[in-house]
Amino acid sequence: MTFRIRAALPADWEEWRDLRLAALEDTPGAFGESSILIDGREREDPGWRTVTATRPGRVLLIASEDTTPVGMVVARVSPRNPRAAELYGLWVVTWARGRGVGRGLIDAAMRWARFAGATEIEGRVAGDFDPARRLYREVGFQDDNHVLTARLGPLVMGVVNVTPDSFSDGGRNLDPDAAVSFGLGLVRDGADIIDVGGEATNPRAQPVSPAEELRRVLPVVEGLVRTGVTVSIDTTKAAVARAAVAAGARIVNDVSGGLFDPAMLATLVELEVTFILGHLRGHTLAEVFEAERPVGWREIAAELGERLAVLPAAARARAWIDPGVGFGKGADPETNLDLLRHAGDLGRAVGAPVVVGPSRKRFLRTILTPDGAPELAALDAATVGACLGAVRSGAHVLRVHNVALLRAALAVYTKL
Repeated sequence: MTFRIRAALPADWEEWRDLRLAALEDTPGAFGESSILIDGREREDPGWRTVTATRPGRVLLIASEDTTPVGMVVARVSPRNPRAAELYGLWVVTWARGRGVGRGLIDAAMRWARFAGATEIEGRVAGDFDPARRLYREVGFQDDNHVLTARLGPLVMGVVNVTPDSFSDGGRNLDPDAAVSFGLGLVRDGADIIDVGGEATNPRAQPVSPAEELRRVLPVVEGLVRTGVTVSIDTTKAAVARAAVAAGARIVNDVSGGLFDPAMLATLVELEVTFILGHLRGHTLAEVFEAERPVGWREIAAELGERLAVLPAAARARAWIDPGVGFGKGADPETNLDLLRHAGDLGRAVGAPVVVGPSRKRFLRTILTPDGAPELAALDAATVGACLGAVRSGAHVLRVHNVALLRAALAVYTKL
């Protein structure tokens, strides 16, 4: 059976109504735990339109075969804990059961929850609705005293640099087709997001104009988006962010946290996409690296918190934060390791999911070979160790060059 899953839009209220009423006929009382999925037999059409209205922190998912709706589920961020999500209202039409629709709906809802910043999820099943309970267990939920829960692994962001001077892979993907092919390979390796960058941010990098940066990244963003990849644009320029989002990018990753371009924060508010607010000090790369010094996680939390505080609440809800490992903190291992140790504390202090990017950074080189250049394989192995430590402390997104190696480690780590 071939089916697709999509988020319901307000215009889909009739499909949602029909699925909901069919579910009530099939399993009366099975959905009574939710105020959203209340008994709808007497509800008038305007009420159904209200139910399917877009709401922050919630998604209604519909599975369809061709144009026929065959299943549904609701996911939302828990009102009690912003790092937890809840699934409920799972139902599949009788003739489509046993064909993977329910599993597909749960997988899609869990993916949505991870992008919403959740690190754990609860499957809510009313009463003794055994088919749904059994399915949740089959996909990895733990059934503890009638509470179905699962831990959500971190999101993995793969790096595609379309630059001649990036510190690790500069020049590798200057051709747009090669860059798209490389990004698709990272997706096959397990990347959830591909972060496309057209300007290097290492101490030796040269600044580029917005026009040159767009010339480098736009074909790559467009090529990846056409294949269904979730793309992040790694830029400090508002004009580049705007053009990349228009081309289909769903995340803006600004390592400067809006400091390099005064127009960036207003642009992020207007674009209504997820954005990553990175931490550094200074208004140019030269200033950042000239003023390097150790910075503690509490200082970072205060400074990022101040930048977020000036934004509207709706924009703050879309923000992820990055402590900026290696950006203006120097190559001192202890300073940067301490930021990884306190990734969860930083997230709780600011109230946002935390992105970390230790991949192949100078502090790892210092740990491995203080007086030389370590092999790339050793750097990637050290990156995995740094990432696992950050996950243990509460990091939500891991930005790396070697996706396959990290995914192999996470496959075991997340089951311990």
